Amino acid sequence: MDQNNTEERLNVLLVGEGNFSFSLALCNTSQDKYRITATCYDAEDTICKKPFACQNVQTLRDKGAIIYFGVDATRLKDHDLSSNAPYDRIIFNFPHCGRKAGVKKNRELLANFFQSCADVLTQKGDIHVALCKGQGGTPADRPMREWHNSWQVVSMAARAGFVLSAVVPFASDVYSGYQSTGYRSQEKSFLVDGSLNHIFTRGLPVENMIPLDIISMLMGTPPSRQTPEWCDKIGDLLRRDPCHPTNLLNDKLVAFLGQSMILNHFKDTFPLVRETCVSSACPWQSESQASLYYTRTTDKNEIPSTDFRDLQEKKASCDKNTYVMDVHATCDENTDQNFRIGYLRPSLTHCIDCIIKKNHISSNSLYVLSGPVFRKCLISPWIMPVYRETLIMLGFQSNNATAHHQLLIDAVEKAIMSLVTFTSSESICFVKNELESCTNVNPLTAHQKLTGAHYTINMSAPACSGDQVVGRIISVLPGQLSNNFGLLLVTINIDLITLLLLDVPDWRLLWTADARFMQQYKLHQLKPFQTLSLYPPYYVHDVSFWVGEGSVFDDIEFHTIVQRVSKGTVVRIQLQDRFENSTARNTSLCYRVIYQSCDRALSYEAASAMQLLLREELQRCLSVTLR
Repeated sequence: MDQNNTEERLNVLLVGEGNFSFSLALCNTSQDKYRITATCYDAEDTICKKPFACQNVQTLRDKGAIIYFGVDATRLKDHDLSSNAPYDRIIFNFPHCGRKAGVKKNRELLANFFQSCADVLTQKGDIHVALCKGQGGTPADRPMREWHNSWQVVSMAARAGFVLSAVVPFASDVYSGYQSTGYRSQEKSFLVDGSLNHIFTRGLPVENMIPLDIISMLMGTPPSRQTPEWCDKIGDLLRRDPCHPTNLLNDKLVAFLGQSMILNHFKDTFPLVRETCVSSACPWQSESQASLYYTRTTDKNEIPSTDFRDLQEKKASCDKNTYVMDVHATCDENTDQNFRIGYLRPSLTHCIDCIIKKNHISSNSLYVLSGPVFRKCLISPWIMPVYRETLIMLGFQSNNATAHHQLLIDAVEKAIMSLVTFTSSESICFVKNELESCTNVNPLTAHQKLTGAHYTINMSAPACSGDQVVGRIISVLPGQLSNNFGLLLVTINIDLITLLLLDVPDWRLLWTADARFMQQYKLHQLKPFQTLSLYPPYYVHDVSFWVGEGSVFDDIEFHTIVQRVSKGTVVRIQLQDRFENSTARNTSLCYRVIYQSCDRALSYEAASAMQLLLREELQRCLSVTLR
């Protein structure tokens, strides 16, 4: 065989072999696709006493396989076999500590084995671990053992940075001549019926998710210090590959709209951080028309305060869903003291005043703008702190508002429904119009939610609980932004539609750095998502604390802190208990925090460390007293 073919062969390492019958069977069925290194724990003279073992070893050597004896699978880099590393695949069939070793010892064996594999495995290599029925502790086991009685193979692998990529039946019948041996360290075979082969690959390291990094950078850098180089860095983090499913879906959505109407595209050159000027004389009256879309609650009877700290507290309580930066004062000799509030744009509607000033907008024309927006939110697989929003604008004259409104609703409705055809999804259903007075509604419909012409577009899918608001329709009357015409605005959450249509179970996957995600869509073809990590382990921790009398506990701020401290690995927070102490006049809250990662190898140790840090941060940021 020439050298080129030799280099193309898969470099395979087998550990924990008993009589080398599996190694020989693999060698015979591989059709020379593998370069095999087979090892066992025992010494050569001990192995050769086993029936057929000596003959199997000799045959393997004749076929070019490399054999090592006395190899500890938990210390692979310490043996001579490491000179042949790195390996493309490492196989460990039915690992066991021997005799009547309990589940704890076998878990430790697995954990140390995976850690050892990290030293000699290629970056894109995989690990195959075959376990008897029920041992793995995953839902693939039938029947599934209780968690504490299993080997918890996925959690053990996570300690070394590996995730479970696939589980398949152990096809012993495929490997002709394979004979299991070693039952209770004896020359007896054991039952392999129902056994499963667990395939592991390297997971991403547990580090801050890209969206959290972006928010942190934006919040920590005032607009005055945002240099072109700094903006380019943020842009690189936000930029997604052209074949990213959110880009593909957005392109198809806009293209469908363009079939019936002339589209004008705006490029997103608008700042991610906006500043609003407020006066001490009227603290909550924002500049320009930003207040139209920047929701605040204001008590008109309240006496305006000029105290800077009081303004900060008021700002914090009024903008719970918006990432608000520090308030800073500016003085003008001709005016009262002013305050500037910086915030991350929560919607592209905040750019409309700039669009009208910088561009020629006419009625009867359709305009499209797409870009990232930010919001503070409760932790959920379906609610994301950063997502791509598409803004569709249609100008209208006051005398034809109703006709244009229906025209836009119909166009958006058909465009979204067209995406179902592109994705070939059969699991999506659209929410009916919620108004009882409406009849003959379409499967997807906008329904009146607030007062006036404010509508939401809802979708639902079996994977999510309840209806999801994927879009909003807002009517801006002539005179509010322009005296010449009004605007019909449609905002669409492209990321959320992607989750629903492609069966992506968690928004964090849309930001994953795992190359296997993008590989699924490299051909620019939309299709249901294939998971990257099967049965990822989850870890449950509780945190309890006292909230003092008169203090208002902010749920969204609590979730925001958890999201930041956990580096995006918390999937759910549940309120377990609430107790009011009438004597001390304070309230006790107990929350259950569930850690789990859909693309990264999250270990119990890492989750525990995050939980300890969370306790410190809650006490520092929320002024609560831990229990």
